[in-house]
Amino acid sequence: MPINSPPSNSSVRPENLEKEPEDIFEFVEKTPSEKPEVKVEKIREALEKHGENFETQSQPTVESEELPGQAPPTDQPTMPLPITAEEERFREVERVLAEGLHDLFLNLPAAEQQKFKNEGEKAAREVNGLLGQVKVKIDQLIWVIRRWLASVPGINKFFVEQEAKIKAQKLLLLKERK
Repeated sequence: MPINSPPSNSSVRPENLEKEPEDIFEFVEKTPSEKPEVKVEKIREALEKHGENFETQSQPTVESEELPGQAPPTDQPTMPLPITAEEERFREVERVLAEGLHDLFLNLPAAEQQKFKNEGEKAAREVNGLLGQVKVKIDQLIWVIRRWLASVPGINKFFVEQEAKIKAQKLLLLKERK
């Protein structure tokens, strides 16, 4: 129902509109669809009668509702979203996989560093998925880690095997802790 149309509710009659309302909520009417409709002009008049300064600005008749994906239009900083258990586990997996490999990473050329980093993120996602399962097979963890470490050119295969087993054990301990 448009705001300026006559009220359909029989409780609001012209003789009732002449008297001063006791409460501002008397200006809210129920439409047939049971949605309250506010008479903006009547509220402005009531506020002005009670001595409140009400600025007349061109306000839209339909208020825009915020969509769930939109950020609030306030100047206050918003709180970050809480970290889920899966995101927390993913960060821990990345930390365990990166342990002790800083020097190795820095000695690689820039192109190899990027490739190693991308492969490491892929391996971390795979390991995180494996740790999310009820039953974790250590052989699968070792295989994923070994494949990632073997992507470094000229790396010692014994080092790869040893690091893969150590990291797999740490990841299993991480799974048991949580």
